[in-house]
Amino acid sequence: MKIYLLAFFLALLEATNGLTKHIELSEEDKLIKTLLARYKRRGRYGRPLEHFNDTIKIFYNMQLLQIMDLDERNQVLTLNVWDRYIWKDMHVKWDPKEHGGVDTIRIPSDKIWIPDIKLYNYADERLAERRDVLCVINSDGRVLWMPQAIYKSSCEIDVQAFPFDIQSCKLKFGSWTYGGDMVDLMVLINDTGHTNGSIDISEYRKSNSWEILDVPAVRNCQFYTCCPNEPYIDLSFTIIFQRRSAFYNYILILPCILLTSLTLVRQQPVLILIFWIPPESPAKLMLGINIFVAFFLLLLLMEANLPPSAAKVPLLGTYYCLNMILITLSSFLNAFVVNLSFYGARRPLPACMRTVMFEFFAKILFMDSLVKPFRDKTISELTSRLVGDKMPFLGMMPPVNGDKGGRAAKWTHSDAMSPASEALLSGQSANQGQCQGQGQCQSHIQQGENEHQQTLQLNVINYHLGELVDFIKSYRARVSEKDRKERVAKEWKAVSLIFDRIFFLIYLTTIITSLCVILPIITNPAVPPQEPAINQC
Repeated sequence: MKIYLLAFFLALLEATNGLTKHIELSEEDKLIKTLLARYKRRGRYGRPLEHFNDTIKIFYNMQLLQIMDLDERNQVLTLNVWDRYIWKDMHVKWDPKEHGGVDTIRIPSDKIWIPDIKLYNYADERLAERRDVLCVINSDGRVLWMPQAIYKSSCEIDVQAFPFDIQSCKLKFGSWTYGGDMVDLMVLINDTGHTNGSIDISEYRKSNSWEILDVPAVRNCQFYTCCPNEPYIDLSFTIIFQRRSAFYNYILILPCILLTSLTLVRQQPVLILIFWIPPESPAKLMLGINIFVAFFLLLLLMEANLPPSAAKVPLLGTYYCLNMILITLSSFLNAFVVNLSFYGARRPLPACMRTVMFEFFAKILFMDSLVKPFRDKTISELTSRLVGDKMPFLGMMPPVNGDKGGRAAKWTHSDAMSPASEALLSGQSANQGQCQGQGQCQSHIQQGENEHQQTLQLNVINYHLGELVDFIKSYRARVSEKDRKERVAKEWKAVSLIFDRIFFLIYLTTIITSLCVILPIITNPAVPPQEPAINQC
């Protein structure tokens, strides 16, 4: 059994050797094996130069494919790019004539030396930024390496003109360990018109959120504190792009315009010819609070897209806060008017305020018809006239033996008799004594008694008429006091309406001024200035 197995394996080995003899390597395979064997002997860590003091030139550029995201809160820009490195490696040269005319090969990047170009201002938690790709090598030793990469770089966000802002983000590339005397980094020039080169955007896919304005690149040479005697060269690529504001026009700008118009109507409804909401109505105060809450919600919605610790406050947010402040002040004024409407005034209008508001502001604000009824007589003159007036009634007043209540209680039959009646009554009594027993005296006595009764009745009527006069005077005093309080309340309401008109003009002036200042800035934001190249070498 063992002999059979040994014979089987021997036959299998011979068949394998026969197949191997018939497999022939192509010129490309032979060249790749030769170059890789050569690199394996020399190693891939040293720079591919003939002399140590020589400088290798690395040409670098990147081709932007997509702006994946701009995280405003964390201030991180995410880009999808193709890196493009070009340098010459003396250890991968060959003569195409000696290798069957092969002038280009592809080998893995981890088999040869590659530059350690890093993104200086990275903001990435990943360990690797690039995907592994093959290097394209020409016969003259020219190496082309184009790895795919997703870069996350830190970017300072300027939100002053949000949502019409223009952002400028810089990506700084350079060798991490080689100084400028060992690795010279150059910008790969493309056909963009920039003297220092720029990012290649020929394959760029347009973003729904951002519009690219410019992509300049500059070469810097500077010293760092870690290596003060060794200059380092870096390439700074700047992406200047503007936010597409169509979406924000519907969720931030249009609601702001509508709420501002509601505020104007709430502040001064007389502008629309009728008082839709009277100033003393609590509904006006409720509307102001609702508008305040709406502006606060817009402010929260805008804050959700902005960095929490931005160096500058968005002008649109400032406009929101300004509206909220003015609405708050207007709500205080409305609360004052509502308080006057329900509880009335506690004290008369001061004379100085009356003069300033009724004689000055009312004429300037074309509210003269509102305060004209209050210019006839002041409250003090009206009160003195109402209290000091006398109302004699028929020239007849009942005798007063005390106060009003006591007089009604103490009045008797004798109080109703006048002196003339008493004299007539005594004369009749004397005549009655003289004519006693005589028949002709009966008629005189009867006539005297009738006159006496009539006098008593007239005195009683006169007394009751006096009481009626007292009641009318007290009622008139109460009505006059009520009218005085109503007049005071109306004067305060007129003052509040004048204040409302003044505040409306202040609000309108503030809004127009703020719009004239804010709109040109946010609609035409200034392009961030490009930083000049640093050359300390």
